[in-house]
Amino acid sequence: MTYELSQKDEFSFAHFINEFKGYNLEALRKDLFSGLQVSLLTIPQAMAYALVAGLPLSTGILAVIFSTFVAVFLSSSRFLIAGPVNAIAILLQAGTAEILFAFYKDVTGIEREMIVLQIMAQIALLAGLFQLLAAIFKLGRLTQFVSYSVVLGYLAGGALAIVVNQLFTFSGMPLESGIRSLFEKSVYFLTHLNHFHTQTLVFGLFSFFTLFFIKRLKRKLPAAALTLMLSIGLYALIYHSPFAYFLEDIEIVGGTDEKLMLIPSFSISTINLGMMNHLVTVSFAIALISIIETTCTSKSIAATSGLPISINQEILAIGFANLTSSLTGSMPVSISNARSSLNLNSGARTKMAGFFSVLSVGTIIHFLGFLVSYIPLATLAALLLFTAASLVNYKQLVLCLKSTSSDALVFVATFLACIFFSLDTAFYIGVTISITLYLKKAALPQLIEYAIDRTGELKSLDLSAAYLQKPIRVIKVEGELFFGSADVFYTTLKSIAEGDQTTKVIILQLKNARDFDGTSCLALLQLQEYLEKGNRHLIACGMSHEVWEVMSNSGIIQRLKKENLFVFEENHPHLYMQKALNRAKELVSVSTAIPEEVQAPERELTFQEILSTNSISLAKEQDSISIGNLPQ
Repeated sequence: MTYELSQKDEFSFAHFINEFKGYNLEALRKDLFSGLQVSLLTIPQAMAYALVAGLPLSTGILAVIFSTFVAVFLSSSRFLIAGPVNAIAILLQAGTAEILFAFYKDVTGIEREMIVLQIMAQIALLAGLFQLLAAIFKLGRLTQFVSYSVVLGYLAGGALAIVVNQLFTFSGMPLESGIRSLFEKSVYFLTHLNHFHTQTLVFGLFSFFTLFFIKRLKRKLPAAALTLMLSIGLYALIYHSPFAYFLEDIEIVGGTDEKLMLIPSFSISTINLGMMNHLVTVSFAIALISIIETTCTSKSIAATSGLPISINQEILAIGFANLTSSLTGSMPVSISNARSSLNLNSGARTKMAGFFSVLSVGTIIHFLGFLVSYIPLATLAALLLFTAASLVNYKQLVLCLKSTSSDALVFVATFLACIFFSLDTAFYIGVTISITLYLKKAALPQLIEYAIDRTGELKSLDLSAAYLQKPIRVIKVEGELFFGSADVFYTTLKSIAEGDQTTKVIILQLKNARDFDGTSCLALLQLQEYLEKGNRHLIACGMSHEVWEVMSNSGIIQRLKKENLFVFEENHPHLYMQKALNRAKELVSVSTAIPEEVQAPERELTFQEILSTNSISLAKEQDSISIGNLPQ
């Protein structure tokens, strides 16, 4: 019997009803407390991420109300909380800036703000559609081909981008227009340090150290919410004192004509085909990073809670949540690791905790929203500077740099691309390098030579036996055997045949060959044609039914000669090899059994010969195919 490793991918909404079986007052109390805790973290984060994205603060608040509600309802987990996140906010800001620079360079004022909201809605719409397609066609697992080194590199670059961008707001330093890359902004900041605004910097430092000491005092306190309240209190105290002049030129939320709205203006976004190329690039990057973040957080929460999840259903939930963002004029969202972990650790019992967090956000904003106008922008910048340091998992970063050169290369390339290019471009650069390195490895199948005992079972070949001339060679093929590896596969086998002209039959064991395709079929035909020219033969055995079906559909079975092909049978796992061996004996007219042991050559093998016994180097584009003593 064949077992396929998989994760739960089916959509189901029955768990939503099952959660409330036996629901009681104790569960209600836990859910209420957890929802309130999450809301106190959500509100400052939503406003801060809107600031990162260069959007009105209302876009973040609306997202954590309407989009979060939809995601909680459709989620397969009782603990996951969606909303704006740092990674998406950074991409959104970079993408929006690129589109504005390309199409609306001369637009200013209210008209520019309206255009920004339209661009955001279109990006959210396209990102949601991409995610729905990924969920429906179960493409979520494709993200496993994107190395986590890409994500770490992007998050490190994103954290640096947050620091550099928010330092201008934190210090009150104006930034000249036309400076776009992270490198240019860093140079500009370092060369204009004397242009900071003293009062703004004081508020920024007060907020930063207040946040720091609250977190050091007690980690479970809502440090961000308390810092906002203390900053508002300090501003109000100074405003009504004889020292009100100190507040001159300090930018506050109210000074940007910002009004927090709880009731959105619903509208259906239409895609601007004239800038489709830019929209698709940004939207797909946001959809992909959202899927990766959703997948990682979902698996982490499931492992901690011990409750099952459906990755594709989580992607479906985020897709619908982003469509909701497009309809309500709010930011694109993803599963938030910080809010989901807080929800779990606060003792949430059911999905009602997520709904209570949404209700708490709405209630707090409705009754205390007027206070938001008095929040200094430097305070929000301080909050972002503090959280930027926690955006990267430093243990994972060190592990990534030390594990393999490929991981280090992907991380460094992605990080440097973040500094010198736009963040969405940097993300694609990292993804491209990651997939390229994967394909390079996948295109190198292992060809392992074995001896056979009398039962037909493969045995490890003794080092000294590799140089003996043998009429029959058994070579086991392991790994990917698709179009990317077919040429290397053929060239290596041909070199083996050329190296020993006494070999009359080559038996290929294809039991562990994967992703067999048309190019692989052509490679087998070319190898057979080459062997036939020297009156030699090719036998293929151990094929799975999938490989046999590809051969049958391509029409090569008759050309390879059906009597030289043997399929793997689960009930008789060694029968195919016995049949292949008997057929090989017929072809070379061998009447005696192949000895189980072979005599070593008279001279002692050199170190280089031992190395070459274990591997055959193919000097083609510096690729190598290992032929060694590996287990079956």
